[in-house]
Amino acid sequence: MGVLATLMRPTEAMALIKLKMKISKWKKRAAGQSRDADWVFCFDMLNKVSRSFAIVIEQLGDELRNAICIFYLVLRGLDTVEDDMSIDIETKTKLLLEFHNSIEQDGFTLSYGYKDEKLLLEKFDHVVRAYKTLKPAYQATIKEITRRMAEGMKHFAENDVKTKADYDLYCHYVAGLVGIGLSQLFSGSGLEDPSIAEQETLSNHMGLFLQKTNIIRDFLEDHEDLNEESGERRVFWPVEIWGKHTQELSDFTFGKNPERALACLNEMVTDALQHAPFCLEYLSSIQNEENFLFCAIPQVMAAHTLAACYNNPEIFKGVIRKDLGECRNDKPVKLRKGQTARLMLETTDMHATLSIFEEAMDMMEDKIPSSDSNRFDTQARIQHVRDLIQQGRRASSPSGKVDKDVTAKALSAAGGVADWLLVPLMLWLIGSMVAIDVPQLLGAEPFPFSPTESAGPLHGAMTAWSLALYALISLLLLSGRGQSLYVAIAGVHTVVSLLHCALLISAQASWRMVVFETLPKLMVAACLASVGSRQSMSALTPSHFQVQRPPYPP
Repeated sequence: MGVLATLMRPTEAMALIKLKMKISKWKKRAAGQSRDADWVFCFDMLNKVSRSFAIVIEQLGDELRNAICIFYLVLRGLDTVEDDMSIDIETKTKLLLEFHNSIEQDGFTLSYGYKDEKLLLEKFDHVVRAYKTLKPAYQATIKEITRRMAEGMKHFAENDVKTKADYDLYCHYVAGLVGIGLSQLFSGSGLEDPSIAEQETLSNHMGLFLQKTNIIRDFLEDHEDLNEESGERRVFWPVEIWGKHTQELSDFTFGKNPERALACLNEMVTDALQHAPFCLEYLSSIQNEENFLFCAIPQVMAAHTLAACYNNPEIFKGVIRKDLGECRNDKPVKLRKGQTARLMLETTDMHATLSIFEEAMDMMEDKIPSSDSNRFDTQARIQHVRDLIQQGRRASSPSGKVDKDVTAKALSAAGGVADWLLVPLMLWLIGSMVAIDVPQLLGAEPFPFSPTESAGPLHGAMTAWSLALYALISLLLLSGRGQSLYVAIAGVHTVVSLLHCALLISAQASWRMVVFETLPKLMVAACLASVGSRQSMSALTPSHFQVQRPPYPP
């Protein structure tokens, strides 16, 4: 179904092909760096434990790529200890609090977690040796963030998430600190202004936005991750929110009580939206292009994932699989692969990022139910994000003005329809030519409303020309290249289609045949022109303006 969904959206199919080519270049560049066995292991494990983060990490320059790779693996190792529900509290607490010192001990390994995470810990000595080759400033940042995170994990291993303040604090420890650490690494690299390391509030919000999105999306998987001995569950949704809607969170699992479940879900999403304005402000301060992509791509993914989660009953459904103690939802709510590829490719600069965030806000607003008790808060927070987007655009506009977006939205909607229709129409035309035109040229008469024999030679030439044109269009779509040619091809195709229409009429074909043959061809031309006329923002450079945070509801 995923492959079919991608094929039905040629823009996403092309994006997947282009992204694979780009990733291949990043990997080739990264592989060109001299590495010993320890670094080979580290980057191999990075791709295994988090393919999505591996992609954005590998496009970084050598120095930061290595530092952030180790930073991620160290924190992933710490997180694996925290996530393992089979470890008793006393042992887990000791392991967590000693982890920041253990990463400096030669030969340090553990045997916890599952699958790839377990392998990471069992061969963690590779990570330790790679860590020791980093600059002292990088090592200090990684060690300190690890220490602070472990203390937070220890706190929440002993305490539940009850209030929204607890929820924010938990997310700060497990994700906000990651944002703070990354800002310190950026600053230490010399690629960003040193003041970026001092923006801890903004860095923290970057992490909270990502973490809350994951917590919302992974509700069922987390809830069903039960410690069989203690009976404890991994629950991160705060009682202050879900307690308004039910006495027990289990009342929402597997599609139970859908109305109350969705009301709770929508309030959780609304809570996460408060961080989006801070994220946009932080992104506007990043100057290095590679650093910008590294920061912006996860944020736009989170924004669109949050939009997909909003008012979506599938969050509470799924197929839970438990394998060797690991709990996984085999049918989670997630973005399509082609959609993910498109978003990654379109996130080229701050201007493009603002547009992608706006697209996510539009999607979410369209889903707000009139019966939702929290709808006014949701609309207010969406509007605050929009206000910041408009402010950012004015700051980057020479005139200081922003055009009304009604036309832009209409064109965007038309582009979406074109994406969806292009491949089916191409299949229809090729099928009709094989079923009707080719047999007719061979002397057969497959349908009673086919054109008469008088169209013969010219009809044959038109059929050959059309087949050649469709082959060219198909090759361009599959290769992901030649978008600049689409408008010209659409123009030629329109002329050919009209000539074919005139030919059919002169041959006294029935009106059914004229419509059957001509309308799909003209629609293909329109779709091709729509896809080809889409402007790219890649000429813009990232982050040439500093936006200010608007007030928003607490």
